[in-house]
Amino acid sequence: MKSSTRISFIAGFVVFLSLVSGVSFAAWSASSTQTATASAGAVALTTATASGASTISALGPHTYTASNQSLTKAITVRNTGTVEATVSTIAITRSGTLGGDQIAVKFWVGTNSSCAATTPVVSATLAGGTVSLSTLKMKLASTGSAILCTSTTFTGSLVSQAGKTTTATFAINSSAGTNWNATDVVAEAGRSFTQSIFQTKAPNAPTGTMCVNERSDYTVTVSWNAPAGFTTPNGGYNVYYDGSLIGNSTTTTASITGNATWADITIRAVASDGTMSVDSADIPVRPRGYEYRSGYYGIACN
Repeated sequence: MKSSTRISFIAGFVVFLSLVSGVSFAAWSASSTQTATASAGAVALTTATASGASTISALGPHTYTASNQSLTKAITVRNTGTVEATVSTIAITRSGTLGGDQIAVKFWVGTNSSCAATTPVVSATLAGGTVSLSTLKMKLASTGSAILCTSTTFTGSLVSQAGKTTTATFAINSSAGTNWNATDVVAEAGRSFTQSIFQTKAPNAPTGTMCVNERSDYTVTVSWNAPAGFTTPNGGYNVYYDGSLIGNSTTTTASITGNATWADITIRAVASDGTMSVDSADIPVRPRGYEYRSGYYGIACN
């Protein structure tokens, strides 16, 4: 009887241990497997092609010649690890004279390098910061790749931003699970690009200025020759009266009215982006005549 009781007690004890061990092992197994793959360096990411060519740097150098002009490029994102990963964020840094808020940027998943527009789209600017790409649900199988289409658009004023430049750097990140992440291993130079705003070379000053008195005592007509190389389209010619802008002419003549004044009229050629030439030669004007009782009157070429 004593021997039988002892055996029954031991058997129950063994069953209890097996049950507890089974639950513990299952929890440990899930955690252990994830930790082992991540710690073995299986989460890895690159935006270079298989041949090592950078794809982010294709966004520059680029020069915008008009407002709301866009550039679209395909960024290849490759998972060089051994577990599935999800593209999670992109960190943007920049430097230069052109503010990052002047360049809008959009990201979407492409089916091929032509990057036809699709949804969803993540919108941001080059102003800097970390942008979440989670809504794109961009999953990369082990050793697989995908296309992250990227579009940049200059949204500012061509006149006020002319000649300014910015250099931006992207750092794309991927994640596996909740605790393991990988950042693009491409060197910074291969993840950077430069974009700038077109600046027209200032046109030459108008030449051959002339002045003709009109029949009215209060009107003269001034004319000039277009400067060499001043082609259309352009911004015409600004007309100045003693240094103050009084109008713009799309031709090479302008009628000036005035009364009892001495002044110099000058002309500036204006390029299509607002860039102006220096002043033309002065065109001096003076009063047309003098009356004893009322004094000087009218305007005349000097």
